[in-house]
Amino acid sequence: MAGTGRAGSIVGVWLASAVPVLAHPHVFVDARMTIQGDGHGRLTGLTNVWAMDELFSASVIPDFDANANGKLDKTELAAVGEQVRKSIAEWSFYTFVKVQGEEVALLPPKTFQVEWDDRTGKLLFRFDMQLRKPINLTTTPVTLTAFDKTYFVAFDFPDAARFTLKGMPAACHHEMVAPTPDEAEKIWMDTLSKLSPDEAPPEDGINFSEALATRLEVDCRAPLLAKSQLRE
Repeated sequence: MAGTGRAGSIVGVWLASAVPVLAHPHVFVDARMTIQGDGHGRLTGLTNVWAMDELFSASVIPDFDANANGKLDKTELAAVGEQVRKSIAEWSFYTFVKVQGEEVALLPPKTFQVEWDDRTGKLLFRFDMQLRKPINLTTTPVTLTAFDKTYFVAFDFPDAARFTLKGMPAACHHEMVAPTPDEAEKIWMDTLSKLSPDEAPPEDGINFSEALATRLEVDCRAPLLAKSQLRE
């Protein structure tokens, strides 16, 4: 894939089949997530909406502007979406649902919907992911998050309004958690404390991109908890 200058190299690296683990992110995403229930107490899937940063968005144009008209047309946007979908599949589409600390299997999205926002000059990605097996929310709390294990892409959820709950039980309580570096250090110390005497610490420490990732914790087990302001 051709690229031009430093910005083009960012596109090329992110859309390559292998991305190096980096000390700081190079692509920034303004993120939203809609968590979807089936109306009968089960979590069934979610929708991600990502607004890419201006630098990345602008750098995509020379790589995908097939007709050289200086903008991305509908078919060119579709090509961007398909390339991104294929490229980040090995990273689980940066989307994770966990129950008791264990990842829950998600089905890969069939398509990425891509738009260009003329007002902000940003690419917008939207895609749905379904759980391979629905989760009974009345008995099991869940955690949802988006992060890049390689730390090449950073996801920003500025406030709890970026998470929307639909079709969820009336008793659901939710909390957005935005960890700090001090909390990441605490996770590392907790990891060390759980090692047996004959176990060595992980060579690469903890995954700080995960430890620092904003997450939404959803608990629908207690019927008397206050109703969520985000639930529709």
